[in-house]
Amino acid sequence: MATEEASGSDGKGQEGGETSVTYHRLEEVMKRNSSKELWLVIHGRVYDITRFLNEHPVREEVLLEQACTDASESFEDVGHSSDARRNAKRYYIGDVHRSDLKPEGGNKDPSKNDTCKSCWAYWIFPILGAILVGFLYRYYMAESKSS
Repeated sequence: MATEEASGSDGKGQEGGETSVTYHRLEEVMKRNSSKELWLVIHGRVYDITRFLNEHPVREEVLLEQACTDASESFEDVGHSSDARRNAKRYYIGDVHRSDLKPEGGNKDPSKNDTCKSCWAYWIFPILGAILVGFLYRYYMAESKSS
């Protein structure tokens, strides 16, 4: 099993007491994607909702669609009540392993932001070149008419 235990106070446990968090790899979560065993990731936390499939007010298929993905956005889009959020704590089994977490800002790749900031350079040179060619064309046409 690809889990590890982390002890210490990290803000999730009681003050002054030690807490233990089990970390799960995404590969492990992805293996549990059937009605016999279903794990979901919501906001970096792993939930075993297998027992909850029959209790969920919406069809089982809706939850199965979220298997193997980060269901955070879908969970928030539905607008779950505070009761549903409290109920989810019963199914919490650990956190996603730190190395599998996405960088801040969601799915965006930080290296792509740098290239987008410089893409204007790909357009400015052809535009300036076209303007220059236009002026040269007008200049030579004016010269040929005057001769």
